[in-house]
Amino acid sequence: MPTDIKDTIPAEERYRSKTPRSHDAFKQMGSVMPGVAKGAYYYAPYPITIDHADGCYLYDIDGNQYIDFANHHTAQILGHNHPAINEAVTQQLKKGIAVAGPMGVETQLASEICRRVDSVESIRFCNSGTEATLHAVRLAREYTGRYKIAKFEGGYHGSHDSVEISVAPDLQKAGPSDRPNAVPTAGGMPPNATENIVILPDNNEEAVERIIVEHKRDLACVLLDPKAGIIPQRPEFVRAVREITEKNNILMMLDEIVGFRAARGGIQSQYNIRPDLTTFGKIIGGGFPIGAFGGRKDLMALLDPTNKGARLFQSGTFSAHPVAMAAGMALLGELNESAFEHLAFLSDRLTDGLNHIFIHSSTPVQVACSASTFSFYFTEHPVRTYRDSVASDQVKVHQVFLALLDQGYYLGNGLGMNCLSLPMNETHIDGLIQAIENALEVFVE
Repeated sequence: MPTDIKDTIPAEERYRSKTPRSHDAFKQMGSVMPGVAKGAYYYAPYPITIDHADGCYLYDIDGNQYIDFANHHTAQILGHNHPAINEAVTQQLKKGIAVAGPMGVETQLASEICRRVDSVESIRFCNSGTEATLHAVRLAREYTGRYKIAKFEGGYHGSHDSVEISVAPDLQKAGPSDRPNAVPTAGGMPPNATENIVILPDNNEEAVERIIVEHKRDLACVLLDPKAGIIPQRPEFVRAVREITEKNNILMMLDEIVGFRAARGGIQSQYNIRPDLTTFGKIIGGGFPIGAFGGRKDLMALLDPTNKGARLFQSGTFSAHPVAMAAGMALLGELNESAFEHLAFLSDRLTDGLNHIFIHSSTPVQVACSASTFSFYFTEHPVRTYRDSVASDQVKVHQVFLALLDQGYYLGNGLGMNCLSLPMNETHIDGLIQAIENALEVFVE
């Protein structure tokens, strides 16, 4: 596998020649921030600086136009500058931005989510997917009186110590595939950060059940994202996890933070499961900071201050922010059945097109698609688990990423989290397929 940075120079030189103002902006950014405003913004040699966005297009400060297949880390399912979002936000701004009290719009959004998602009988809002999983894990622990949680290897559920374990573990430290070790992902974690975390393997019902049974007296919940990043899990596997948790009296928490893209009732409706708790984030906010967690009423009642049995306090200055609530209501108003049908049609067209060119390419590439999100991996073997994805050649990934930017296509950094938006049509999809084929021919082979 090539690792020398020189392999990326041709593409990098073209990138630099087209983005000199972005380079200057990056240098200025680094003078007052540690590199970038947030970690996800950075990629080598430097990120483009966006001037404005509209529909499915981005425009950088050098005047370059890109078709946006990143959509702000999958959040912008309606695309950018959507009139329904803009109108809802404008009207809410006139009423009040932050008033230290309910304004009614949070009840509207909560009611709509509960109507759409059968398992969610009651819900609370916060500011991000990270906060959603943090509060939901705390709720599960309080309800059960147990303190261990189980999550799947490779699953990302936010940036806090309870879940940022074995997100992308070094395979030399990860242990056997059927009994993974708990490996801290982020720096700064205390030495005991892994003590209450059990790691489960993907795509292995027998091993999952064995590990859960071993720890069931201590397990508060099992946290699952059915798409495992972008790698879709087998329906029978997901349903088996639900059955195993029910049989062993362990709560199941489903991560819908990205999966809510899948269908009107979320990805859980596609898999026909009913979790005890569900976490939401980016998708439901219309581009504004948002998070939510909800589920069974008896669980959520622990948060109810009118309930004498309430044992948890969850708040936050900007939780249930009325502007985000208004944007969320406008977004859900646009996410009807025809919208999901359109996204599914485009997803199928993209997957078929990519598979066609990958089959005929001398460079081995695998495509994964789930809930209008997609990724591709430079490896010979099918990617069904996190460990399969590790084999992807990252030098080739970066070459193709820069080559696509050169052709006017903006994808997620590392090509690992890409997605569609409603303004896209067949022309955008076919253009991306051709651009990827060009990138493989020019920069990889």
